[in-house]
Amino acid sequence: MDSLSMWEATAGERKSRPTLQGEQHCDIVIIGGGFSGLSTSYHLQKMGYRTIVLEKNTVGYGASGRNGGELLTGYHGTMESFAQKKGFETAKKMWELSLDSIDLVENITKENGISCDLVRKGDIRPAYKVSHLEKFKRDQEYLAEKFNFHEISIIDRSEMKTELNTDFYHGARINERGAHFHPLKFVLGLADVVEGLGGSIFENSEAVKVKRDSADKVTVTTPNGRVIADEVVIVTNAYAGNLDNTLKKSVIPVESIMIATEPLTEELIQELIPKNRAVSDSKNLLYYFRRTGDNRMAFGGSGRALGKRAQRKLFDNLREGMTTVFPQLKDARVEYRWGGKVGFTQDFLPYIGQLEDGTYFAFGYCGKGAAMAVMAGKVLAETIHHPDQVNNPLKKESLRPIPFHSQHAKGVGLMKFYMAFQDKYGK
Repeated sequence: MDSLSMWEATAGERKSRPTLQGEQHCDIVIIGGGFSGLSTSYHLQKMGYRTIVLEKNTVGYGASGRNGGELLTGYHGTMESFAQKKGFETAKKMWELSLDSIDLVENITKENGISCDLVRKGDIRPAYKVSHLEKFKRDQEYLAEKFNFHEISIIDRSEMKTELNTDFYHGARINERGAHFHPLKFVLGLADVVEGLGGSIFENSEAVKVKRDSADKVTVTTPNGRVIADEVVIVTNAYAGNLDNTLKKSVIPVESIMIATEPLTEELIQELIPKNRAVSDSKNLLYYFRRTGDNRMAFGGSGRALGKRAQRKLFDNLREGMTTVFPQLKDARVEYRWGGKVGFTQDFLPYIGQLEDGTYFAFGYCGKGAAMAVMAGKVLAETIHHPDQVNNPLKKESLRPIPFHSQHAKGVGLMKFYMAFQDKYGK
Protein backbone atom coordinates (compact mmCIF):
# COMPACT_ATOMS: atom_id res chain seq x y z
CA MET A 1 0.00 0.00 0.00
CA ASP A 2 2.70 2.44 -0.99
CA SER A 3 0.44 4.69 -3.08
CA LEU A 4 0.95 8.45 -2.89
CA SER A 5 -0.29 9.81 0.40
CA MET A 6 -2.11 13.10 0.70
CA TRP A 7 0.69 14.26 3.01
CA GLU A 8 3.30 13.60 0.30
CA ALA A 9 1.18 15.34 -2.32
CA THR A 10 0.69 18.46 -0.18
CA ALA A 11 4.06 18.73 1.58
CA GLY A 12 5.63 20.96 -1.07
CA GLU A 13 8.94 20.43 -2.81
CA ARG A 14 11.06 17.71 -1.24
CA LYS A 15 14.79 18.29 -0.83
CA SER A 16 16.97 15.67 -2.48
CA ARG A 17 19.48 14.07 -0.11
CA PRO A 18 22.56 12.04 -1.07
CA THR A 19 23.11 8.30 -0.86
CA LEU A 20 25.95 7.21 1.41
CA GLN A 21 29.11 6.59 -0.59
CA GLY A 22 32.41 5.47 0.90
CA GLU A 23 33.35 5.76 4.56
CA GLN A 24 32.01 8.29 7.08
CA HIS A 25 32.79 8.81 10.77
CA CYS A 26 30.60 10.27 13.53
CA ASP A 27 29.79 9.98 17.22
CA ILE A 28 26.32 8.44 16.84
CA VAL A 29 24.90 6.70 13.78
CA ILE A 30 21.10 6.56 13.68
CA ILE A 31 19.21 4.05 11.53
CA GLY A 32 15.77 5.33 10.57
CA GLY A 33 14.81 8.74 9.18
CA GLY A 34 11.41 9.21 10.80
CA PHE A 35 10.16 11.00 13.91
CA SER A 36 12.36 9.05 16.35
CA GLY A 37 15.54 9.08 14.29
CA LEU A 38 15.42 12.76 13.41
CA SER A 39 14.44 13.72 16.96
CA THR A 40 17.37 11.71 18.33
CA SER A 41 19.71 13.45 15.90
CA TYR A 42 18.23 16.87 16.65
CA HIS A 43 18.71 16.56 20.40
CA LEU A 44 22.17 14.99 20.14
CA GLN A 45 23.37 17.69 17.74
CA LYS A 46 22.22 20.34 20.23
CA MET A 47 24.28 18.53 22.89
CA GLY A 48 27.39 18.73 20.75
CA TYR A 49 27.46 15.24 19.21
CA ARG A 50 28.09 14.58 15.53
CA THR A 51 25.35 12.38 14.08
CA ILE A 52 24.61 10.61 10.83
CA VAL A 53 21.09 9.40 9.96
CA LEU A 54 20.72 6.52 7.52
CA GLU A 55 17.33 6.14 5.84
CA LYS A 56 16.49 3.13 3.66
CA ASN A 57 14.11 5.14 1.48
CA THR A 58 13.47 8.87 1.90
CA VAL A 59 12.95 10.93 5.03
CA GLY A 60 9.49 10.23 6.46
CA TYR A 61 8.84 7.32 4.10
CA GLY A 62 7.44 5.02 6.81
CA ALA A 63 4.82 5.64 9.47
CA SER A 64 6.12 9.15 10.18
CA GLY A 65 4.94 10.33 6.78
CA ARG A 66 1.81 8.19 6.50
CA ASN A 67 0.02 8.55 9.84
CA GLY A 68 -3.08 10.52 10.77
CA GLY A 69 -1.12 13.45 12.17
CA GLU A 70 -2.89 13.30 15.54
CA LEU A 71 -0.93 14.26 18.65
CA LEU A 72 -2.62 12.40 21.48
CA THR A 73 -2.00 11.73 25.17
CA GLY A 74 -1.96 8.38 26.90
CA TYR A 75 -1.45 4.80 25.80
CA HIS A 76 -3.49 1.71 24.96
CA GLY A 77 -5.19 1.10 28.29
CA THR A 78 -6.21 3.30 31.20
CA MET A 79 -3.74 4.93 33.53
CA GLU A 80 -5.52 3.17 36.41
CA SER A 81 -4.66 -0.20 34.85
CA PHE A 82 -1.03 0.86 34.37
CA ALA A 83 -0.87 1.98 38.00
CA GLN A 84 -2.02 -1.49 39.04
CA LYS A 85 0.51 -3.24 36.77
CA LYS A 86 3.53 -0.98 37.11
CA GLY A 87 2.96 0.99 40.29
CA PHE A 88 1.47 4.43 40.80
CA GLU A 89 4.68 6.46 40.45
CA THR A 90 5.64 4.79 37.17
CA ALA A 91 2.14 5.26 35.77
CA LYS A 92 2.17 8.93 36.74
CA LYS A 93 5.51 9.44 34.99
CA MET A 94 4.17 7.67 31.92
CA TRP A 95 1.21 10.05 31.85
CA GLU A 96 3.42 13.10 32.29
CA LEU A 97 5.71 11.88 29.50
CA SER A 98 2.75 11.62 27.13
CA LEU A 99 1.66 15.18 27.99
CA ASP A 100 5.21 16.45 27.56
CA SER A 101 5.49 14.75 24.17
CA ILE A 102 2.87 17.05 22.64
CA ASP A 103 4.53 20.09 24.23
CA LEU A 104 7.82 18.91 22.73
CA VAL A 105 6.43 18.78 19.19
CA GLU A 106 4.90 22.22 19.62
CA ASN A 107 8.12 23.66 21.04
CA ILE A 108 10.31 22.21 18.28
CA THR A 109 7.90 23.59 15.71
CA LYS A 110 7.87 27.10 17.19
CA GLU A 111 11.57 27.33 18.07
CA ASN A 112 12.67 26.28 14.58
CA GLY A 113 9.98 27.90 12.48
CA ILE A 114 8.68 24.60 11.05
CA SER A 115 5.51 25.21 9.08
CA CYS A 116 3.40 22.08 9.56
CA ASP A 117 -0.20 23.24 10.06
CA LEU A 118 -0.04 22.58 13.82
CA VAL A 119 -3.44 23.07 15.47
CA ARG A 120 -3.66 22.67 19.23
CA LYS A 121 -7.35 22.67 20.03
CA GLY A 122 -7.58 19.35 21.84
CA ASP A 123 -8.77 15.93 20.77
CA ILE A 124 -12.07 14.12 21.05
CA ARG A 125 -12.67 10.40 21.53
CA PRO A 126 -16.25 9.54 20.55
CA ALA A 127 -17.93 6.63 22.31
CA TYR A 128 -19.00 3.93 19.88
CA LYS A 129 -21.10 2.30 22.60
CA VAL A 130 -22.80 3.54 25.77
CA SER A 131 -20.54 1.29 27.84
CA HIS A 132 -17.49 3.05 26.39
CA LEU A 133 -18.77 6.36 27.69
CA GLU A 134 -18.96 4.90 31.19
CA LYS A 135 -15.32 3.81 30.92
CA PHE A 136 -14.38 7.32 29.83
CA LYS A 137 -16.06 8.74 32.92
CA ARG A 138 -14.18 6.38 35.23
CA ASP A 139 -10.88 7.25 33.57
CA GLN A 140 -11.63 10.98 33.83
CA GLU A 141 -12.36 10.65 37.54
CA TYR A 142 -9.17 8.67 38.15
CA LEU A 143 -6.97 11.20 36.32
CA ALA A 144 -8.56 14.10 38.19
CA GLU A 145 -8.35 12.47 41.62
CA LYS A 146 -4.98 10.69 41.40
CA PHE A 147 -3.00 12.70 38.83
CA ASN A 148 -4.58 16.11 39.43
CA PHE A 149 -5.35 16.35 35.72
CA HIS A 150 -8.55 18.31 35.05
CA GLU A 151 -8.44 19.00 31.31
CA ILE A 152 -10.68 16.10 30.33
CA SER A 153 -14.43 16.50 30.05
CA ILE A 154 -17.23 14.10 29.11
CA ILE A 155 -20.24 14.95 26.96
CA ASP A 156 -23.30 12.82 26.31
CA ARG A 157 -25.15 12.21 23.08
CA SER A 158 -27.31 15.31 23.41
CA GLU A 159 -24.19 17.49 23.34
CA MET A 160 -22.37 15.75 20.50
CA LYS A 161 -23.37 18.25 17.80
CA THR A 162 -21.20 20.85 19.50
CA GLU A 163 -18.19 18.67 18.66
CA LEU A 164 -19.14 16.40 15.74
CA ASN A 165 -22.14 16.74 13.48
CA THR A 166 -22.99 13.04 13.48
CA ASP A 167 -25.49 10.67 15.08
CA PHE A 168 -23.04 7.77 14.98
CA TYR A 169 -21.73 8.10 18.55
CA HIS A 170 -23.16 8.08 22.09
CA GLY A 171 -21.05 10.84 23.59
CA ALA A 172 -17.35 11.57 23.88
CA ARG A 173 -14.29 12.27 25.98
CA ILE A 174 -12.60 15.59 25.25
CA ASN A 175 -8.97 16.26 26.15
CA GLU A 176 -7.88 19.87 25.80
CA ARG A 177 -4.19 18.93 25.48
CA GLY A 178 -4.39 17.14 22.13
CA ALA A 179 -3.41 18.53 18.73
CA HIS A 180 -2.95 17.67 15.06
CA PHE A 181 -0.48 18.63 12.34
CA HIS A 182 0.84 17.80 8.87
CA PRO A 183 3.19 14.96 9.85
CA LEU A 184 5.33 14.94 6.72
CA LYS A 185 5.83 18.71 6.76
CA PHE A 186 7.04 18.33 10.34
CA VAL A 187 9.43 15.49 9.42
CA LEU A 188 10.87 17.34 6.44
CA GLY A 189 11.20 20.53 8.47
CA LEU A 190 12.95 18.67 11.29
CA ALA A 191 15.34 17.09 8.78
CA ASP A 192 16.29 20.56 7.54
CA VAL A 193 16.88 21.69 11.13
CA VAL A 194 19.09 18.65 11.84
CA GLU A 195 21.24 19.49 8.83
CA GLY A 196 21.37 23.13 9.92
CA LEU A 197 22.80 21.93 13.23
CA GLY A 198 25.56 20.03 11.42
CA GLY A 199 23.98 16.57 11.25
CA SER A 200 24.16 14.45 8.09
CA ILE A 201 21.25 12.56 6.54
CA PHE A 202 21.70 9.95 3.82
CA GLU A 203 18.67 8.67 1.93
CA ASN A 204 18.34 5.47 -0.11
CA SER A 205 21.03 4.11 2.21
CA GLU A 206 19.77 0.91 3.78
CA ALA A 207 21.72 -0.36 6.77
CA VAL A 208 22.41 -4.00 5.95
CA LYS A 209 24.85 -4.91 8.73
CA VAL A 210 25.83 -3.66 12.18
CA LYS A 211 29.09 -4.84 13.72
CA ARG A 212 31.01 -3.91 16.87
CA ASP A 213 34.78 -4.28 16.93
CA SER A 214 37.26 -4.85 19.75
CA ALA A 215 37.82 -1.10 20.15
CA ASP A 216 34.11 -0.74 20.93
CA LYS A 217 33.42 1.06 17.69
CA VAL A 218 30.31 0.34 15.63
CA THR A 219 30.40 -0.12 11.87
CA VAL A 220 27.13 0.16 9.96
CA THR A 221 27.38 -1.06 6.40
CA THR A 222 25.15 0.05 3.52
CA PRO A 223 25.23 -1.17 -0.11
CA ASN A 224 27.61 1.63 -1.13
CA GLY A 225 29.43 2.62 2.02
CA ARG A 226 29.79 2.41 5.75
CA VAL A 227 29.65 4.56 8.88
CA ILE A 228 32.01 4.10 11.83
CA ALA A 229 30.68 5.52 15.10
CA ASP A 230 30.87 5.24 18.87
CA GLU A 231 27.21 4.27 19.27
CA VAL A 232 24.31 3.12 17.13
CA VAL A 233 20.59 3.86 17.47
CA ILE A 234 18.01 1.74 15.61
CA VAL A 235 14.58 3.35 15.30
CA THR A 236 12.88 1.56 12.42
CA ASN A 237 9.69 0.59 14.30
CA ALA A 238 7.34 -1.49 12.10
CA TYR A 239 9.82 -1.30 9.21
CA ALA A 240 12.47 -3.25 11.14
CA GLY A 241 13.40 -5.63 8.30
CA ASN A 242 16.17 -8.15 8.91
CA LEU A 243 18.86 -5.85 10.31
CA ASP A 244 18.49 -7.08 13.89
CA ASN A 245 16.61 -10.28 14.67
CA THR A 246 15.85 -9.32 18.29
CA LEU A 247 14.20 -6.07 17.27
CA LYS A 248 12.39 -7.68 14.35
CA LYS A 249 10.83 -10.35 16.59
CA SER A 250 9.78 -7.82 19.25
CA VAL A 251 7.44 -5.76 17.07
CA ILE A 252 4.35 -6.69 15.07
CA PRO A 253 3.68 -4.61 11.95
CA VAL A 254 -0.03 -3.89 11.52
CA GLU A 255 -1.49 -2.27 8.41
CA SER A 256 -3.42 0.98 8.74
CA ILE A 257 -5.04 2.80 5.84
CA MET A 258 -6.28 6.33 5.17
CA ILE A 259 -8.30 8.26 2.64
CA ALA A 260 -8.58 12.00 2.08
CA THR A 261 -11.33 13.87 0.33
CA GLU A 262 -11.04 16.73 -2.08
CA PRO A 263 -10.85 20.14 -0.35
CA LEU A 264 -14.26 20.87 1.17
CA THR A 265 -15.94 24.20 1.65
CA GLU A 266 -15.16 26.05 4.85
CA GLU A 267 -18.84 25.87 5.77
CA LEU A 268 -19.03 22.09 5.39
CA ILE A 269 -15.83 21.19 7.22
CA GLN A 270 -16.74 23.61 10.01
CA GLU A 271 -20.13 21.96 10.29
CA LEU A 272 -18.58 18.47 10.59
CA ILE A 273 -15.88 19.22 13.20
CA PRO A 274 -16.80 22.65 14.63
CA LYS A 275 -13.85 22.96 17.01
CA ASN A 276 -11.22 21.48 14.69
CA ARG A 277 -10.11 18.78 17.10
CA ALA A 278 -8.30 15.52 16.34
CA VAL A 279 -10.70 12.57 16.51
CA SER A 280 -10.16 8.87 17.24
CA ASP A 281 -13.13 6.78 18.30
CA SER A 282 -13.50 3.92 20.79
CA LYS A 283 -14.11 1.01 18.40
CA ASN A 284 -11.64 -1.87 18.60
CA LEU A 285 -11.06 -1.39 14.86
CA LEU A 286 -11.22 2.33 15.31
CA TYR A 287 -11.84 5.22 12.97
CA TYR A 288 -9.58 8.25 13.31
CA PHE A 289 -10.15 11.45 11.41
CA ARG A 290 -9.58 15.18 11.35
CA ARG A 291 -9.70 18.30 9.26
CA THR A 292 -6.53 19.15 7.30
CA GLY A 293 -4.95 22.53 6.73
CA ASP A 294 -6.53 22.73 3.27
CA ASN A 295 -10.00 21.67 4.49
CA ARG A 296 -9.98 18.02 3.48
CA MET A 297 -11.39 15.25 5.63
CA ALA A 298 -8.56 12.80 6.37
CA PHE A 299 -10.13 9.54 7.54
CA GLY A 300 -8.29 6.42 8.68
CA GLY A 301 -8.94 2.90 9.85
CA SER A 302 -7.66 -0.65 9.95
CA GLY A 303 -6.28 -2.28 6.84
CA ARG A 304 -4.87 -5.63 5.83
CA ALA A 305 -5.35 -7.17 2.44
CA LEU A 306 -3.59 -9.38 -0.09
CA GLY A 307 -3.96 -8.35 -3.72
CA LYS A 308 -5.17 -5.16 -5.41
CA ARG A 309 -8.82 -6.20 -5.50
CA ALA A 310 -8.86 -6.82 -1.74
CA GLN A 311 -7.09 -3.50 -1.16
CA ARG A 312 -9.68 -1.64 -3.22
CA LYS A 313 -12.39 -3.29 -1.13
CA LEU A 314 -10.71 -2.12 2.08
CA PHE A 315 -10.59 1.47 0.84
CA ASP A 316 -14.18 1.27 -0.37
CA ASN A 317 -15.19 0.02 3.08
CA LEU A 318 -13.31 2.88 4.70
CA ARG A 319 -15.10 5.40 2.51
CA GLU A 320 -18.38 3.73 3.48
CA GLY A 321 -17.34 4.13 7.12
CA MET A 322 -16.64 7.81 6.57
CA THR A 323 -20.04 8.41 5.00
CA THR A 324 -21.72 6.42 7.76
CA VAL A 325 -20.18 8.75 10.34
CA PHE A 326 -20.74 11.80 8.12
CA PRO A 327 -23.55 11.27 5.57
CA GLN A 328 -22.88 14.86 4.51
CA LEU A 329 -19.79 13.55 2.66
CA LYS A 330 -21.63 11.09 0.42
CA ASP A 331 -20.89 13.22 -2.66
CA ALA A 332 -17.38 14.23 -1.67
CA ARG A 333 -14.69 12.89 -3.98
CA VAL A 334 -11.88 10.85 -2.42
CA GLU A 335 -8.64 12.13 -3.91
CA TYR A 336 -6.05 10.08 -2.00
CA ARG A 337 -5.81 6.52 -0.68
CA TRP A 338 -2.73 5.20 1.06
CA GLY A 339 -1.55 2.89 3.81
CA GLY A 340 1.38 2.01 6.01
CA LYS A 341 2.59 -0.07 8.92
CA VAL A 342 2.02 0.61 12.61
CA GLY A 343 4.35 -1.06 15.13
CA PHE A 344 2.78 -2.94 18.06
CA THR A 345 4.55 -4.57 21.00
CA GLN A 346 3.38 -7.54 23.03
CA ASP A 347 2.10 -5.41 25.92
CA PHE A 348 0.87 -2.50 23.74
CA LEU A 349 3.42 -0.01 25.13
CA PRO A 350 6.36 1.77 23.50
CA TYR A 351 9.78 0.31 24.26
CA ILE A 352 12.86 2.50 24.79
CA GLY A 353 16.16 0.92 25.84
CA GLN A 354 19.37 -0.88 24.89
CA LEU A 355 20.19 -4.33 23.59
CA GLU A 356 22.83 -6.42 25.34
CA ASP A 357 25.47 -5.25 22.86
CA GLY A 358 24.72 -1.59 23.66
CA THR A 359 22.53 -0.78 20.66
CA TYR A 360 19.92 1.86 21.54
CA PHE A 361 16.34 1.38 20.35
CA ALA A 362 12.85 2.83 20.48
CA PHE A 363 9.76 1.36 18.81
CA GLY A 364 6.22 0.09 19.27
CA TYR A 365 4.14 3.25 19.48
CA CYS A 366 0.98 1.24 18.79
CA GLY A 367 -0.73 3.87 16.66
CA LYS A 368 0.00 6.75 19.05
CA GLY A 369 3.46 7.63 17.86
CA ALA A 370 3.10 11.05 16.27
CA ALA A 371 4.08 12.73 19.54
CA MET A 372 5.62 9.88 21.52
CA ALA A 373 8.09 8.95 18.78
CA VAL A 374 9.48 12.49 18.91
CA MET A 375 9.74 12.24 22.69
CA ALA A 376 11.47 8.86 22.35
CA GLY A 377 14.20 10.55 20.35
CA LYS A 378 14.72 13.08 23.12
CA VAL A 379 14.83 10.33 25.76
CA LEU A 380 17.38 8.37 23.72
CA ALA A 381 19.57 11.43 23.29
CA GLU A 382 19.46 12.20 27.00
CA THR A 383 20.21 8.55 27.83
CA ILE A 384 23.28 8.60 25.60
CA HIS A 385 24.44 11.91 27.10
CA HIS A 386 23.71 11.16 30.77
CA PRO A 387 22.89 7.43 31.07
CA ASP A 388 22.53 7.50 34.87
CA GLN A 389 20.37 10.61 35.08
CA VAL A 390 17.41 9.74 32.86
CA ASN A 391 14.22 8.53 34.50
CA ASN A 392 12.52 6.69 31.66
CA PRO A 393 9.19 5.07 32.64
CA LEU A 394 9.07 3.28 29.27
CA LYS A 395 12.51 1.72 29.67
CA LYS A 396 12.63 -1.87 28.47
CA GLU A 397 15.34 -3.77 30.28
CA SER A 398 15.34 -6.78 27.96
CA LEU A 399 13.54 -7.84 24.82
CA ARG A 400 11.95 -11.24 24.37
CA PRO A 401 10.71 -12.49 21.00
CA ILE A 402 6.96 -12.44 20.57
CA PRO A 403 5.75 -16.07 20.52
CA PHE A 404 5.01 -17.42 17.02
CA HIS A 405 6.29 -14.16 15.52
CA SER A 406 6.77 -15.77 12.12
CA GLN A 407 3.00 -16.31 12.02
CA HIS A 408 2.18 -12.72 12.94
CA ALA A 409 0.29 -12.01 9.70
CA LYS A 410 -2.17 -14.83 10.43
CA GLY A 411 -2.36 -13.75 14.06
CA VAL A 412 -3.17 -10.15 13.15
CA GLY A 413 -5.85 -11.37 10.77
CA LEU A 414 -7.49 -13.47 13.49
CA MET A 415 -7.18 -10.62 16.00
CA LYS A 416 -8.87 -8.17 13.64
CA PHE A 417 -11.66 -10.67 12.95
CA TYR A 418 -12.23 -11.00 16.70
CA MET A 419 -12.11 -7.23 17.21
CA ALA A 420 -14.64 -6.69 14.44
CA PHE A 421 -16.88 -9.28 16.12
CA GLN A 422 -16.53 -7.43 19.44
CA ASP A 423 -17.36 -4.11 17.80
CA LYS A 424 -20.54 -5.58 16.33
CA TYR A 425 -21.73 -7.82 19.14
CA GLY A 426 -19.77 -7.00 22.32
CA LYS A 427 -20.87 -4.72 25.10
